[in-house]
Amino acid sequence: MRGITRLTWLLPVATVGFAVYITVVILGILVLHIPIWLLIILALPALFQTWIALIIALVDVTERPKDVLSEEKKMVWMLVLALLNVFAFIPYWLLVVRPNRGPAFPSADSD
Repeated sequence: MRGITRLTWLLPVATVGFAVYITVVILGILVLHIPIWLLIILALPALFQTWIALIIALVDVTERPKDVLSEEKKMVWMLVLALLNVFAFIPYWLLVVRPNRGPAFPSADSD
């Protein structure tokens, strides 16, 4: 499972990918008059990327040591990530993942 937590870089990437998809949909409908079926097909990679990022975020929350995230904070973050997923990825990444990259979070080498 430690390998999955090394993929937390995907969290902001998924949020940016989602924003790009929404922009394409708006431009496609208003300006380019792209058929709706094509926009639905274009949604599949964005949905897949969001699902993978959600799995990575939830696994990362559960793998964080108690000195980094208490059990109560873990439950709150899991609830926020589950309910807001793509909108919660960047706050989680900025507030939990980035500040705790140092020795407080054990690496896979220490297993």
